[in-house]
Amino acid sequence: MTELTLTLPEHVARYLLQLGRDTHRSAETALVDTLEMMLPTLPDTTSYPAVTTLIDDDVLALAHSKMDETQNERLHTLQLRGKVGKLPEYERDELLALLHIYQKGQLRKAEALAEAVRRGLIPPLTD
Repeated sequence: MTELTLTLPEHVARYLLQLGRDTHRSAETALVDTLEMMLPTLPDTTSYPAVTTLIDDDVLALAHSKMDETQNERLHTLQLRGKVGKLPEYERDELLALLHIYQKGQLRKAEALAEAVRRGLIPPLTD
């Protein structure tokens, strides 16, 4: 493990402290877990073709995609259980993996929605 010293904005530090308390972890562990969960969601051009290279039908399918229902239900269950009490390590790992899948899917979906609007396949989204 590598030690790294950070200076965080006050609101970020408060959030991490609260997240740690809510999940029965230290703020440091909450930050590490959050980073481990979020970093893999950054665009990875080796895993998936760029949305801009997809044909229209594939862009639309991706723009309207949803997480697998079984995975989504399990994610919801683990999130609720984690709010009530401390999850065992194996369930915490499962939760982090499901969050990764969800976030990666949401990122790809957002890219596809933007591309579909750019191509005129769907109207721009409004509030």
